[in-house]
Amino acid sequence: MKKILINTLLLSLFGLLFLQSCQQDPVFPDPGFEIGDQRVEIRRDTADYYDISMAMEVPNKVAKIEVLNALDYTTIEGLDDYNGQTDFQFSYRIDLTPFEQDTVLNYIVKVTDQDSRSFNQGVRLDVKRKSFPEIKLIGGTNIAVAAPAYIVKGLVSTGLNGIQTVKVSFEGEDQFVFEATADTTLYEMSLQEQLFLGNLESGVNYSINIFIKDSKGQESNTLIAVRKSDFVKKPTEVRYVNSSGALIKLGFEYNEYNNITVMDYIFTGGTTASNIGKNYRSEFYYNDQQLVDTLKYRTIAADGTFDRASYLVYHYQAGTALLDSITSFDVDYVDGEAMPAGESEIEADGFVYDETGKLLSFVISRGTVSEVNYSDPFNLGEQVFSEYWQSTSYMVNSSRRQHFNYDPVLMPTFMEGFPPIVWPSSTLQDIYNDLLWNKYIMSGAVTPTSDYAYLYVPKYTYKTDNDGNVTEIIKANTNYRDYYDAQTYTFYYD
Repeated sequence: MKKILINTLLLSLFGLLFLQSCQQDPVFPDPGFEIGDQRVEIRRDTADYYDISMAMEVPNKVAKIEVLNALDYTTIEGLDDYNGQTDFQFSYRIDLTPFEQDTVLNYIVKVTDQDSRSFNQGVRLDVKRKSFPEIKLIGGTNIAVAAPAYIVKGLVSTGLNGIQTVKVSFEGEDQFVFEATADTTLYEMSLQEQLFLGNLESGVNYSINIFIKDSKGQESNTLIAVRKSDFVKKPTEVRYVNSSGALIKLGFEYNEYNNITVMDYIFTGGTTASNIGKNYRSEFYYNDQQLVDTLKYRTIAADGTFDRASYLVYHYQAGTALLDSITSFDVDYVDGEAMPAGESEIEADGFVYDETGKLLSFVISRGTVSEVNYSDPFNLGEQVFSEYWQSTSYMVNSSRRQHFNYDPVLMPTFMEGFPPIVWPSSTLQDIYNDLLWNKYIMSGAVTPTSDYAYLYVPKYTYKTDNDGNVTEIIKANTNYRDYYDAQTYTFYYD
């Protein structure tokens, strides 16, 4: 009985001590707040400042509030005005007057309570410069053209003011004029206009001017420097990012005629470890007319070893550029030593040409490829091959083929003597289509009159440097199902 009484007294004492402890050390919730607009776009026409404003609840009272730079987490400003407060409206003003160009500002608001617990949230401000007429050009402001024409492409914008006038002129003569009407107000306008440049002289600089005026009377002039392209500089390397995000280095070697003799396709990043360093190498051999007569293809491991070489052989009618057939064979290697060549197979034959030498049709294993498309994109009397081969199965059905449109800028990797008929590997199909088989830079493909599924309709944009050399091509594949992937080619020159 005595023992039970002692235990009861001890439990009561512990209970009193625990209750007193709880009363002396109350537990407060964490501080909290919610920024209503965490991504804000502000046009400088409408504001000189922006207030970050929110209701804050800090049950254990504010010890400090800091505004941080979200890029490096440095403290922009410490605020003492709210110290000791628990339930209040917070406001912090950002001065926008120093920003005259488009700018992105990233902030973090961090509150710490008197129990050293903290809470933070970020806010991003996209500050747009004051409205002014401008154009974002596709192709850059320095171009070298191979044809007596050029297509000016870009997006005209005037911010919050309407577009009043757009004029495009070559050497002072207007070739395109847009004037806004009273019942139509545009703030953006897609521009795609072909200018006729005439017969340009080598070594002479010409200019295209794009004049834009907005509804407030503000004016801008954008100059494009133009020169005739007599010689196309050849890249030594192209860095290619494919649709899966893998980075591939394309290395090029040339002969004395500036024709490609070697193209390396080396994985350098963005792929599995087993692929890094792997090289899909194409080697091109030419006859006396500088036409490709043999293509050797190998998959070379990172250590330089390979176990097979595949060959495509191009057979021409004697003394001409007209094909009779294309055949293939393989050679296996064992411990680095070549084995006897395998049996030769026909890849394409039955080539039919018209009297001008234009290819009309040919036969592959899947059937006859007819209505081969050629175009004269700039009215120069040319016959420019303009097919886009998505796959061999689509080649035999003309309603499942796409045809390229072009800008009058020469493709620096174009191989004139390389028949655009077959390819040795699906890995290289995009490269051959995009870089080797087209004389001019592609602007896009014409959608065929077919609703067949899975047709790609590639669109292209490009950039040039101050000398007019192509520095970048971006390709976007689309189709009627809104399928999309992007590929990028970046060009490097010695």
